[in-house]
Amino acid sequence: MDNKMTPKFLKDDSVIYFIVIIILISIFIIEGMYIYVGFAGLVLLGVTAITVRKQVLREKELKNYIIEYTKNIENLSVNSFYYSPLPICIIGPAGKMFWFNNKFKELVGDRVDNIENIEEYDTDFPLKSMEGNKEGTINNIEIKESNKSFNVMYYELEEKKFGEGVSYVCYWNEITAYTSLKTKYNDERSIALLVQIDNYDEISEKLDKGEKSAMTAEVEKILNKYASEMNGFVLKYDSAKFLIMIENKFLESLETKKFSMLDDVKALKGAEDYNFTLSIGVGAYAKNLTQLIEYAKGALDVALGRGGDQAVVKRINSVKFYGGKSKAVEKRTKVKARIISYALRQIIDQSSNVIIMGHRVGDMDSLGSSIGLYAIARSRGKKAYIVLNNVNYALKNMYERMKNEESHYKDAVINMETAMGLIDQNTLIVVLDTHRKSYTESPELLSKIDKIVLIDHHRRSEEYIESTLLDYIEPYASSTCELVSEIVQYMDDHIKLTKFEADALMAGIVMDTNSFTSKTGVRTFEAASFLRRNGADTADVKKFFSESLDSMKKKTEIIERSEIFFGDVAISYIDEISEDSNVIAAQSAAELLMIKDVKLSFVLVRNESYINISGRSLGDENVQVILEYLGGGGHLNMAGAQVQTQDMEEAKARLCEAITHYKKESKGL
Repeated sequence: MDNKMTPKFLKDDSVIYFIVIIILISIFIIEGMYIYVGFAGLVLLGVTAITVRKQVLREKELKNYIIEYTKNIENLSVNSFYYSPLPICIIGPAGKMFWFNNKFKELVGDRVDNIENIEEYDTDFPLKSMEGNKEGTINNIEIKESNKSFNVMYYELEEKKFGEGVSYVCYWNEITAYTSLKTKYNDERSIALLVQIDNYDEISEKLDKGEKSAMTAEVEKILNKYASEMNGFVLKYDSAKFLIMIENKFLESLETKKFSMLDDVKALKGAEDYNFTLSIGVGAYAKNLTQLIEYAKGALDVALGRGGDQAVVKRINSVKFYGGKSKAVEKRTKVKARIISYALRQIIDQSSNVIIMGHRVGDMDSLGSSIGLYAIARSRGKKAYIVLNNVNYALKNMYERMKNEESHYKDAVINMETAMGLIDQNTLIVVLDTHRKSYTESPELLSKIDKIVLIDHHRRSEEYIESTLLDYIEPYASSTCELVSEIVQYMDDHIKLTKFEADALMAGIVMDTNSFTSKTGVRTFEAASFLRRNGADTADVKKFFSESLDSMKKKTEIIERSEIFFGDVAISYIDEISEDSNVIAAQSAAELLMIKDVKLSFVLVRNESYINISGRSLGDENVQVILEYLGGGGHLNMAGAQVQTQDMEEAKARLCEAITHYKKESKGL
């Protein structure tokens, strides 16, 4: 410490006297001058007494000095708080205002003296988030009156420092400039829309060149109108494909209006009332432009995979669907079927063995298409296996006939454990009648096998099996059996289906079309005709669907307890758990559509850990969109969902909420 800065009472020079006297006493003793020794001793006692007295006075002055120094520090601390460049306040756990500094007063304004609680300044101040925390930060506090944003850092003071309980010091760090910049950045981020006219090729064949050009020009006009309103532009990069770039701030408006351009384009009428529909893939919130286009491409693939006439918005962690209320357009050309058939043949030939798998709780379409694929693999000289962990009520008749008539299927039908032991690096797995990993008979197999082929007719959902070698999703098709029947036709002239295999494929088509009464197209009847030429017999197919008297009685009970909601929706349920409940529920849902004025039908059925819902429609309403709200999926006129509850009334209430939401969306409310 600098001697000039040291207070006088802290300086002690008595030690010098002690040293001098002790030296003199030592000299006197050596010289034998004992009288002087005694005199020096008296002087030493005097000096000691004076030193003790000075020490007492020093301690007293030191105490006073410390008290005064502390007061100066406290004054400095209070001043630093009060005149801090940051707004500071001290509040209680209930928000009571104990103290605030000058900057906080400037922030609040003249009414600060009338504020007794922090919630009077900010009604949304999250007091509960502070409970039990010694310190922390509350982010993005927005003060609407002043249009300012703050991060509030706080720490807990000693208990009873202010009031009875704990209190908090809050430092208000303004981040308005950062928030404004962030908002501006997000608003001006690029959004990519890839737009495709779904049925351009089909309608073009029916229109003359002039009318086709006129309709296409009208579509461009509509797209340009929307783009110009959103500070964007349209680039036509193919005869029926467009790229639209807009600013992110307009995306919310597009979503709120359910992409009204879909309806505007659909309203355009050509000769004989032909009209175009659009599929739109939107990429948003990507890290860069490359990823943005990838998002848009992925979204467009989903829109097309769901049947077109809709928009799909893909963000980093979410996918949203808009539109998709019209029927999927049947593709007249068979070029794609030929290409898929050739590609599948190549993949099978390069594989060591083939594992075939449908969805869990299999049905006629799932097992029938698996049998068709088995016939294809066998014709290529490959060992093929069908994974079927359980034979449910719906498959009993087909499975029994398969065992009795086709001996080679006995070793071909295996469970998951056996399939695991057959896998090598060249194993091919073909997934049929579902594109959702969680719905497959054995999701674990997909994690072990790299070579995956996917064939399905359901409208594509958010969950999707990625990294496939080949996928063939056609929502226009009546069934997966229809798609497999087409592949068989173009696979090889040497494929000869057995009568049982033809019957199995026909059964899948019959089931999914409700005996050719719904979701049928020209290609459906062509596939049925091909199967008939290969020995399929409708009488034998009908035997696959034979059921017991008890099942017939259960269906009658379901129809009897049905109720009508919303004027055109029939809802019923099965409360007991049995092996045939899901099949009966699906059949009963189809029967309920026979009731006059009913356009939608649902049957709820209790399972071990969830309630299954089977939904059907006549085609005027989209049952798939309704059940997607509950995590399900399917087709416009046939869909299903699982509700994770054992409470039937709760499941029914959630279904009614989904129907209400759908009807409001359909009416644009």
